[in-house]
Amino acid sequence: MALSLTMGLLLFVTPFIKQVNGIWQIQKDASYLEIQIGKQQLEYEIKELTLVEVQPSQLIYKKIGADKEDKIIFDLYKDTLRKQPGFHPIIVGLKTANFIEHDRMIEMNLETEKGERYVYFLQK
Repeated sequence: MALSLTMGLLLFVTPFIKQVNGIWQIQKDASYLEIQIGKQQLEYEIKELTLVEVQPSQLIYKKIGADKEDKIIFDLYKDTLRKQPGFHPIIVGLKTANFIEHDRMIEMNLETEKGERYVYFLQK
């Protein structure tokens, strides 16, 4: 009886274990989470800015202040998508970051140092 109970329990739990194991494989790679968090940070940063120009390797925005207009650039430096002026890392561990301007959005293509590729769309 104990054996049949154990077998029944295993049959019930096995699909759940396989699903959890698949989720752990995705979550285990920190670069995936880094990309997701960085994308959210970039969206937050550009929300209050005005788009000036999209180049293949950088996004150029302006921020209008009380006394002056500041130019804000997002580009890839070494392995980091950063915000300038200064050095404010947004996403690290990147091999490439390319931007394509469309009518109502900006396509952002990222490739990590591990060869993973991600495509996101940012609002203009």
